[in-house]
Amino acid sequence: MTEGRDYIATWFYRESHEEASFYPQAGGMGDSALVHSIYMQILVPFLTTFHHYNADTKLLFFTNLGAHELPAFLTRLLLRTEAEIVSVPYTRRPPKGWYKAWMNQFYLYDILEAMEKRMKPGDTVLVCDADCLCRKPLDRLFGEVRRDGSALYDIGYPTTYSINGTSMEQMEGVYSLCYGEPPSKPLRYYGGEFVALRQDAVAGINREYDRLWQFNLGLPPGGPRIHEEAQMLSLLAERLHIRNSNGNRYVKRMWTGPRFNNVKPGDENYPVWHLPSEKRRGLYRLYLLLEQERNIRDEAAFWKKAGEYTGIPHVGLKKRIWDLYTQARMKWQQR
Repeated sequence: MTEGRDYIATWFYRESHEEASFYPQAGGMGDSALVHSIYMQILVPFLTTFHHYNADTKLLFFTNLGAHELPAFLTRLLLRTEAEIVSVPYTRRPPKGWYKAWMNQFYLYDILEAMEKRMKPGDTVLVCDADCLCRKPLDRLFGEVRRDGSALYDIGYPTTYSINGTSMEQMEGVYSLCYGEPPSKPLRYYGGEFVALRQDAVAGINREYDRLWQFNLGLPPGGPRIHEEAQMLSLLAERLHIRNSNGNRYVKRMWTGPRFNNVKPGDENYPVWHLPSEKRRGLYRLYLLLEQERNIRDEAAFWKKAGEYTGIPHVGLKKRIWDLYTQARMKWQQR
């Protein structure tokens, strides 16, 4: 495989009032001004950190928003990081009422369709959620993707665990009914927050998507079916023989909330931190910091603050106090 170009993509799709669904970590519906502002703000630490460590990698921001609809701070940041705004409509949205939450997630497949038109043989792309921070260069990741075709993040759920209404055991049933044969081995659940693919894998997903999705739409209501993009990815990875857990060396979904915390010492060394609990807390504080400083001037100082703000590798007293204040302020704003 010849060397090619590497891309890092993130995205935000703003839902209309008619199609709005619930986003638990953001604490609102997809058409709300609060959710919109949260996602605009977390793009600041995302783009700043990914650009800092991967300056030669092309950054892409996919959205249904026009450039004139972006806040001034984000427009400045996009210019500073040389990130390209890519306007893509949401054509693969599930029907209204398909599931109660996260109904913008199938936008991933519109992104991959757009990427196939852009990518050449040997190119790679990492599609990454905006509530992530990049702590190290990702050259090695892209090399592995170029070699193996993909780098997927295996969440490690038990086969009977219900993931957004469907277990992997039930997903295997959907797969068998669609393709007339069982999976080659038990399915694994690949998180949609970190999807790294070579150009031919992108083309393969686009080729296979419609058959599986149309079959899924025909399944009876109330029974097992695919509700979100990661379930779809898990089935397509089996179909295309691109299954692996290579992404687990590079990213961890780190829950830092008061009710559940899965972070342990050493997690701070992951190249990518996924911080779903920190959208309204630690990532907001990093947004405020970077609005003042603009860039990462001192890496050691920045990551000390980032760890303190987000609770990596442990939640300190200062963070607990700040989080309580933030939660109270958010509740007041939602009145």
